[in-house]
Amino acid sequence: MNCRNDFPESPNRFSPRQAVSYSAFFLNVLTGRKSAAEARLLATDAGWAAFSRVRRRVPSRFRQVRVVRANCPTRDSTEIVAMVENGAAHQAMTFTFRATPHGWRLDHCDLIHANQRHRPMHRL
Repeated sequence: MNCRNDFPESPNRFSPRQAVSYSAFFLNVLTGRKSAAEARLLATDAGWAAFSRVRRRVPSRFRQVRVVRANCPTRDSTEIVAMVENGAAHQAMTFTFRATPHGWRLDHCDLIHANQRHRPMHRL
């Protein structure tokens, strides 16, 4: 995780690792392993609307998902990049979590559109 440590600590501050864990929960909703109803509790209204749009745009459930990177641009936000895969198709996805009085909540998410003419690079 690439999160800044120079923010002053406060007793109400939530760990960015919790936001990463929540993003994994949302990824498991896309694979069908977790219930979307439970995920709704972990999102703001805007975040849930964005996640619902993403769910409608994906052709089917993803077989493999993983968190690739996390970044904390401010004390109250965490940005996460994840990879989703369905067979030969790979796509990146972003999650933005915001700290609320109830903990981290998904505030926005979207699929990153890659240039379709180029095939994704794979590690050997």
